[in-house]
Amino acid sequence: MPAVAAIYREHYDFVWRLIGRFGVPTRAVDDAVQDVFVVLHRRRHELDARGSLRALLYGIARRIARTYRERARREVELVVADEPAGPCPDEELARRQAAAVVRDALDAMDEDKRMAFVLADLEGLAMPEVAQCLGINLNTAYSRVRAARQHLQRAIARHRARDTRRQP
Repeated sequence: MPAVAAIYREHYDFVWRLIGRFGVPTRAVDDAVQDVFVVLHRRRHELDARGSLRALLYGIARRIARTYRERARREVELVVADEPAGPCPDEELARRQAAAVVRDALDAMDEDKRMAFVLADLEGLAMPEVAQCLGINLNTAYSRVRAARQHLQRAIARHRARDTRRQP
């Protein structure tokens, strides 16, 4: 296995995106990413170097993200919006609403489908690597991604239908 510092430099962006997409609160993403590499460092001698490094990082990130999500559920949070408005408030509102629809759809998915979707469609991993990361067979990976895509399409369709009803 390469040195942890080299793995960190090469795979930091991948792990950061995974952690964020696994539902870790934005304020905790950097800490969670750091925890992934700390676990990798501590357990590097136990780890099987024959498998995919991204699959290994995925597994660690998934467990770390679950811990951070559970911690966030127990905490009481005050959210203060302190972002400056963009050049066009209507476009910014539409972008935020679209992001909220996708985020809500991902949150409503069971974890197995969500993880397959994140790896395949958001991270762009090939389906065999998705299957390896999740420890499932290839057909199951395809099935989960297809079901997740359908779930997301239905959520978008519901959002559009609500928007259409609201317009005069």
